[in-house]
Amino acid sequence: MKTLQHIVVAAVALSATGCATVPGHQGGFQGAINDTFNNPDPCSNNARNAGVLIGGIAGTFLGAKVGDKDKGAMLAGALLGGTIGGLIGADIDDRRCAMAKVAQEYQLQMQFAAIKNDGAVISDGELQRARNAGDIKKNSIGNIVSLQDQAGNGGHFQSNSAVLTERAERYFSAIADIYNLNKAAEAAATPADRERLRQAGLKRKLLLVGHTDDTGSSALNATLSEQRARAVAEYLERRGIPRDQMYYQGAGEVYPVADNRAESGRLRNRRVEIVELADQASMGKYLEARRPNYQFYRTVPAAAPAAALAQGPAQGSAGSAGPAKQAAARAPKRAQVAKATPPAKPAAERAVAAARTPAKDAARTVPRATAPAPKVTGAALDFGGVPLTQQVSAAPAGLGKLERERPLFSLISSAYADDDMAVLSDCSQDRPRSAGGVKALKDGSTYRVNEHVPGLYGKTWTERVNGHQIVINKVAVLASEATLTQVPEFKVYANYDPGKNRNPAPNVSLRPAVNTYLGETGILYRIFAEGAGGMQCVDIVYSRGGSRSATGGNIVYARNSQLFVSPFKPVIAN
Repeated sequence: MKTLQHIVVAAVALSATGCATVPGHQGGFQGAINDTFNNPDPCSNNARNAGVLIGGIAGTFLGAKVGDKDKGAMLAGALLGGTIGGLIGADIDDRRCAMAKVAQEYQLQMQFAAIKNDGAVISDGELQRARNAGDIKKNSIGNIVSLQDQAGNGGHFQSNSAVLTERAERYFSAIADIYNLNKAAEAAATPADRERLRQAGLKRKLLLVGHTDDTGSSALNATLSEQRARAVAEYLERRGIPRDQMYYQGAGEVYPVADNRAESGRLRNRRVEIVELADQASMGKYLEARRPNYQFYRTVPAAAPAAALAQGPAQGSAGSAGPAKQAAARAPKRAQVAKATPPAKPAAERAVAAARTPAKDAARTVPRATAPAPKVTGAALDFGGVPLTQQVSAAPAGLGKLERERPLFSLISSAYADDDMAVLSDCSQDRPRSAGGVKALKDGSTYRVNEHVPGLYGKTWTERVNGHQIVINKVAVLASEATLTQVPEFKVYANYDPGKNRNPAPNVSLRPAVNTYLGETGILYRIFAEGAGGMQCVDIVYSRGGSRSATGGNIVYARNSQLFVSPFKPVIAN
């Protein structure tokens, strides 16, 4: 035990000259420990020191086993283990310090995070406060660097394109040199160290992820962010990073880290992330553990009730663009008043308020300029539901609490801290959200890390509602993030009577957009019907454990310019 204590003290003493002094420095032995293993300065030697300590401990035990507890063997083992651990840690420290210098030189907003051994991510700020920071660092399987460039400096890319600005080429060239394995190995002190770094580097994976805010078209955001992520990956390849080690993803608006209602939040959401992972297995762990921050998803304006429509024609009458598209078109205008706009109330609160408010006053609570009429295409179908304002909540049962990450690099505002998202309260307040898959740069193939949810691998689900047979074909969802793997077929057979017509033509036939949300017990599968047959959207909650019957669901549809909701729980078709 004394030998172990000597190793700790030696590691602290060894690193003391390499640690920067930062504001709030804590004196004494505890302060020395913090400076040695948990220093917030990106150019400190945290990882190296942790490597020395852990390597030394491992070497001590190995020396004790081989040398039958001989003190000389234990000391030799400690020195050897500490040297190897220190070299590995120093490689991480050097890269982080170099990245911080690039950020300072080019005035970039740069944030760091560690990927824990279970794939979960922890920001540097959280890591500094963690009591087990040393354990997290020694067992980490990767790091994330988030790059945000101020628009006033020209941004990473030329406007509305995937072409890097000249300034961005300069700093991405510097970043490429930091990740260049051959250059890192050349700087090593001995041939053995150089070979060890090269071998470790051969296993390393780099994932480039492009992110946007939620203004404009979600599909276009996803496409452009993918083009930009690929452009960065290809630029890094030209600067010496092996092509077969790189992946890219256009995540669009799906992984926000800040409140999209404020311009400052939207700015933080427009970013490029470089995710460095130790090997292929680490990449799988990270992707399976990753979760969107649903609490930052912004709602679209709720459709106007009949009382409001009676005051005059609202924007978006039948036959015009649907609520989601109109909301996207109005996004820049909404951005100007985002700071003054309170969070949308859940459906339960809106229902109670509507029940207590006279129709004349209710009309004034929904401004015509921001509350489009529900879209209806074709003959409106009646699914036997009740007015949405009479429903306590249109949120389907069986989902449980949402699985979501604590957002990195930002604080959750009190408006989001405990409440479920307003977009979950009823699907008419949501819009389709698009994100591309993780793709290999070498061949463009999509990276898959897990299996489908039982029962959600191409099956057909169906139920009859008020005489109308609803059929959803090709329902396919992956387990970890509830990722959609194919677009379903959505069909409705009005007043279906198999005794009269066994092969009728569907009254509604769509290949709809779908959002998926991962809860503790269920997966919310949200279909956007865009007004076909009067249907605005359809929610289905599937069990994560697999079942032949959905655990909950609703259809939100329009009749006579008013929204109704009807329960919907399909089963697997025989």
